[in-house]
Amino acid sequence: MIKFLLLAIILGLIIGYVFPGLGQEMQFFYPISLFIMLYPMMIGIEINEVKEATRRIGFMSVVMLFNYLVSPLLGAFLAKLFLTDYPDFAVGLILTGVVPCAGMIVAWTGLAKGNAPMTLVITVVSLLAGIFLIPFWMLNLAGTYVPIDVFKMFKTIFLTILLPLILGNITRVWLVKKLGSQRFVELKGIFPGISAIGMYSVFFISMCAESVTLVSHPEYLFRISVPLVIFYTLLFSGSVLYARLAKISYPDMVAFTYGVSGKNISIALALAVMFFSPLTVMIIAIKPLIQVTFMAGFYRLTPILNGYWEKKIPTTKEENNESLNYHRLS
Repeated sequence: MIKFLLLAIILGLIIGYVFPGLGQEMQFFYPISLFIMLYPMMIGIEINEVKEATRRIGFMSVVMLFNYLVSPLLGAFLAKLFLTDYPDFAVGLILTGVVPCAGMIVAWTGLAKGNAPMTLVITVVSLLAGIFLIPFWMLNLAGTYVPIDVFKMFKTIFLTILLPLILGNITRVWLVKKLGSQRFVELKGIFPGISAIGMYSVFFISMCAESVTLVSHPEYLFRISVPLVIFYTLLFSGSVLYARLAKISYPDMVAFTYGVSGKNISIALALAVMFFSPLTVMIIAIKPLIQVTFMAGFYRLTPILNGYWEKKIPTTKEENNESLNYHRLS
C-alpha cells in the first residue's frame, strides 16, 4: 500500500508541475474515485454488529470517549501549537483527530492476537456515531480556521458513511446468498484493493492540483509531519497506558489501541476533497505513511506487551474463545 501511495503522490506532483492546470481539470473525476474508494470498503462491515456493543457498554463508552473527545481535542491542540499560521494544514490535522477508526484495524488486531470481533463492533459503532459527531467537532474546532457549512457536511457524511454502509451490507448479503459464506470470505480480500485504487486516484488528482505550491515549498513536508508524529505517539502510548491502568486484558487492549489510533483515511480524504483545499488534502496524504508506520511498530511490540500483560492481567477463557473463533472464521 505505502509504495503505491508514494508512487501516486510523486507522479501527481511531477505531472501537475509539468502540466499546470491539469489537476483542476481532473477534479471532475473526484466523485467516481470517491465511490470506488468508499463502497467496496463497506461491503465487509456488518451493520448488525451494533447490537454486540450492548454486551460491553462500559468498554465501548471508553472507546467512544477516546475516539470523539480525546482524539479531536488532541488534534485541535497540536494544530494550535504547530499550525496556527497554516489554516489549511491545521484543518487537516483536526480532521485526522475527528474521523473514526477504519475497517483495516480488524486485520491488524487479528494479526496481533487481539480481540478482532470487538474491533468489528468498534468500527461500526464509531462510523455511525461519526455521522453526527464529525460535523459537530469540525464546526467547533476547524471552524476557527475556515468556514464550515455544518448542514452540508452532515448531509455529505450521511451519504459518505451510511449510504455506502447500507449498500455494502445489501451487496454482502446478496453475495453470500449467491456464492456461499466460504466463497465470500475468499472473495472479500479483493475489496480493499479496489478501494485502494480509488484512494490512489484521489491522491493523484489532489497532488496534481497543488503540485506547483508544494514543489515550491518543500518545508511543508516537515511542518506537516512533526505534529502528525506527535499525534500518533500520544494516541498509541495513551491508549496502552489507559488499558494498563484500567486493567484491560491484552486482547481488549489491542482492540482498544487500534480502535482509537487506526484512523479512517478514506473518510478523512473524502471530506478533505469535498470541503477543503488541496493543501488540506496534502496532510491527509502524508497521514497514512505515518499512521501505518505506527500501526506496524505497535504490532512489532505486541509480543513483548503480550508477555507483560499475561503476567499482570491474564486473559479470560471467554476472550481466548472469541479470538480462536475469529481466526477459524478467517
